[in-house]
Amino acid sequence: MLVAERLKKIKEILLQKKHVNVATLAELLNVSEVTIRRDLDKLESEGFLIKTYGGAILKEEATKLLSPIIEENSEKEAIAKVCSYMIEDNQAIILTGGNICRLVPKYIKDKKNVIVLTNDLLLALECGKLSIQTIVTGGYLIGNTFMLAGPMLVNPNMDIFVDKAFIEVDGVSLERGFTVNNVEFANAYKYFKSISKETIIVADSSKFDKISLFQIAKVDEIKKVISDTNVPDEYKSFFFENGTQIFCSFDFSDLEREV
Repeated sequence: MLVAERLKKIKEILLQKKHVNVATLAELLNVSEVTIRRDLDKLESEGFLIKTYGGAILKEEATKLLSPIIEENSEKEAIAKVCSYMIEDNQAIILTGGNICRLVPKYIKDKKNVIVLTNDLLLALECGKLSIQTIVTGGYLIGNTFMLAGPMLVNPNMDIFVDKAFIEVDGVSLERGFTVNNVEFANAYKYFKSISKETIIVADSSKFDKISLFQIAKVDEIKKVISDTNVPDEYKSFFFENGTQIFCSFDFSDLEREV
């Protein structure tokens, strides 16, 4: 296959898949990984992609992923604000990865002596820009999420304890509880729960009545949930009956107006 044909094929794959890895491309195109890396260098110089460890991301997709500020969404912004109201001066907190938790740092930048522990590199970058003291976990990158997990998540010799863990989930179900899509994240979040005085689940209303693959907690194990105004009534009733506090964004926006 000629170089021009190979580059065209790589572009086609990237346009469809948004991200690729070197080993897969080498096998598909029947060339060496060294050759694929040269091809990716060429396409990166043309502004078509951004190289990552072991592969590449389509430039448009990479631009979104590499930006710590997600596309503005009023509901997610409101939920992030609610999270910030629960964070006090002199507290150590966990913020997991996710589109909502990544918005929290800008709302806590004026709080005093807050320490953030996170497995999200984009969130850590945002904290750094805002001069928020931050600890990044160990672990390896999970896909193109810019989030860390795995057996090296923490140093086993380090005794860590935090005041609050804000854990963003992919699914909330009365039957299956709070769930995420990745087993590595599930294990990481279970660990975060174990080292936190208080665990707070973060999820917009679109995550309710959804079940992802891996459970991190039963629905009655968590005593605080933060969401938006569109949480189904059956969940509000269940939480009330089981002593779980649910904080919806309007609760705090109304309070702000009164103040």
